[in-house]
Amino acid sequence: MATHLVLKHVFDTDEATFWPKVFFNPEYNKRLYHEVLKYKRWEILEQREEPGGVIVRRTVMEPNFDVPGLLKKAIGDGIAYTEEGRFDPVGKRWRYTITPNRMAEKLTTRGEYWVEARGEKKIERICTVDLEAKIFGIGGALESFIEKQTREAYAQTMVFTNKFIRENGL
Repeated sequence: MATHLVLKHVFDTDEATFWPKVFFNPEYNKRLYHEVLKYKRWEILEQREEPGGVIVRRTVMEPNFDVPGLLKKAIGDGIAYTEEGRFDPVGKRWRYTITPNRMAEKLTTRGEYWVEARGEKKIERICTVDLEAKIFGIGGALESFIEKQTREAYAQTMVFTNKFIRENGL
């Protein structure tokens, strides 16, 4: 069983500002992951610009999730993962894959997001996420847990992103 999510959030800025001054802004990311989402670890392992303006970024993350007992017993505690993403400057899309530090062959998460104008100085970020947990007996429960965590994190991100935009006059 696989889960497909579509998440939409409105930000009070324009597309030309969003990508360089918010999404790829080191201060924004540091505050988001450490102060807002309370991750135990968030670190850029690599970020580079390729010919044509393609941006490649690889990060390692360790969320501070409270994993339910049954899932914790099956997958362990202290889950970390690596996110590898590419930003296409022509299509203006961020595509990423997430590889967990455990059970990478059984857990798949991929996503893509882009922004669309919704008036002057207003955009909507549309994010699609596909996740699949191929673990007998708990795959569906794990997908539900990841979906819940993803939805909550994106809701917190929306609030913080608009606050960051206001604070920085973006």
